[in-house]
Amino acid sequence: MTTRERMLELKSYEQMCRAALAATAYFETACLTDPMNIPAGEAFRVRDIRDCRQNLEKTYLVMIFARFEASLRDYWRIGCGKHTHPQVNVLLDRIAVRSYMQADALLHAHAVREYRNSIVHGGHALSVAIAEARNYLCTYLSHLPRQW
Repeated sequence: MTTRERMLELKSYEQMCRAALAATAYFETACLTDPMNIPAGEAFRVRDIRDCRQNLEKTYLVMIFARFEASLRDYWRIGCGKHTHPQVNVLLDRIAVRSYMQADALLHAHAVREYRNSIVHGGHALSVAIAEARNYLCTYLSHLPRQW
């Protein structure tokens, strides 16, 4: 898999999020209009649909970061020939040094990582919109070789 394919994969998750947001908004409206649109036997309510929609960006951001991390680990193992498994924050720093990366690209990737950590583990990191997060992570990946 090339760096470009990995970036396109992150973009596809962002697009899936946009589709899911549109679908849940439509479904919420349909169920508000006619509660019989909720499938028989389902135990959820319109409020659950609304909650789902409101958390979709966070859910997809976690998935995007997971795919980004998997790409970094592949690069670390294959591209750098390393057999260690450092924490993600250390991995980001080490790859950035090896790639002569600009400080902004590293700082933005860390901002996404911190926001992802606050979603998963709790905390108060600044939120990062999904499009911005994807852009930051793709910018980071763009500093890696085209293929490894």
